Amino acid sequence: MKLAQRALLITLFFLFVLVSGAFAQYKSIAMGVKVSPNIGWLRTDAEDYSSEGAVPGISWGLITDFYFAENYAFSSGFNVTFHNGKISYPDIESFNIGVLNRQYRLKYIDIPMLIKMKTNDIGDFRFFGQIGLQPGVRIGSKAKDSFKSVAPPSTVKREWRTIDSQTNLFRVAMVVGAGIEYPIDNSTSLVGGINFVNGLSDVLKGDNEVDSTVEHLAVPNAFEITLGIIF
Repeated sequence: MKLAQRALLITLFFLFVLVSGAFAQYKSIAMGVKVSPNIGWLRTDAEDYSSEGAVPGISWGLITDFYFAENYAFSSGFNVTFHNGKISYPDIESFNIGVLNRQYRLKYIDIPMLIKMKTNDIGDFRFFGQIGLQPGVRIGSKAKDSFKSVAPPSTVKREWRTIDSQTNLFRVAMVVGAGIEYPIDNSTSLVGGINFVNGLSDVLKGDNEVDSTVEHLAVPNAFEITLGIIF
């Protein structure tokens, strides 16, 4: 079983245990909605592979905080995440060897599993930090290519097309973040924060066409800014 599948099973079990405990001992639950613009990139250390910079994306979803103490919560929900990035690597087109520059559009449903720790009121605000895992399921992947052959020199471009057969179904990331809550009445707060999403699993399948001993490797990372409202 692959690392991402194992991590998904472990985190889902962890979710069940914590949520069961929260319902058994505490009734305090906060729910809300959020939108999170992000800047994402694909990290790779495969031989002759290079990351080609950061690309903007976005996610949106539901926030659900299960409090197991006054200032501590298990934070979950779901995100629909659009993670984009670019890498380049050696490839073959029509028997010509060259370099493929590929841009990815990856779409996931992510299930955050975070521990959230809050301060007491500081003036009108409360600050928080959060850390945990975020398993996800791929629901779509597309690529846009620019291939430059060495001999004869030429460039072949392909527009966006679906590449689900070339990407892994599951992914896992670690999330570390901090933020601030501003109450606007007794039960509603505005939320803002920043997260670093550190990928733990490869999102690509298969081997390199030029050197079959090299596996495709790309791990998605991102910084995201979260804006939301909690009820």
